[in-house]
Amino acid sequence: MKSINLSKFIQFRGLGVAMTAFSAIILSQTAFGHHDTQSLELYPRDASDACIADSLQIRVTVNNVSHVGLMKLELYAEEDGFLEKKGRLRRVRVEALDGPQLICINVPTAGEYAIAGYHDIDGNRKLKKKWDFTPKEPYGLSNNPEIRKRRVPKFEESVFDVFENGADITINLVDLGKKKDKNDDE
Repeated sequence: MKSINLSKFIQFRGLGVAMTAFSAIILSQTAFGHHDTQSLELYPRDASDACIADSLQIRVTVNNVSHVGLMKLELYAEEDGFLEKKGRLRRVRVEALDGPQLICINVPTAGEYAIAGYHDIDGNRKLKKKWDFTPKEPYGLSNNPEIRKRRVPKFEESVFDVFENGADITINLVDLGKKKDKNDDE
């Protein structure tokens, strides 16, 4: 198969300058991590429930969010499968907004639950991780347990009670890339 010199072909067609400029823009956005988050698609199955005071739901205020990408919360009811797909009762994905963001999740019954969440900055629906599986994107859990590198939080640190009139909780997202861990120097 004969190879074609693409740049000569484009220049021949009179599009060399336009295509070169377009390619440079795409390459620079990719290299510097800029992504078009305006075209993020949200699926109805992942939508937040309507927030209703005194109802059987968890009303989560998420702090340290910026208006880029998606905010994702996952609901768990048992230690078995905590932070794993198999243990997840519900997933909610919404557009990330600046400042404290209120997201509501209806629950089937009163009881004990835990929530894990992360700010999916690039909107790719995957938590970016470093080589040691430490999250690269801001994340947090219910009860705001201490977040440290190379340590997976436990269910009992994040579990809270939901009564018939629901629960109001706050999750403070932590960006481990910006947080100095006292165990890093050891």
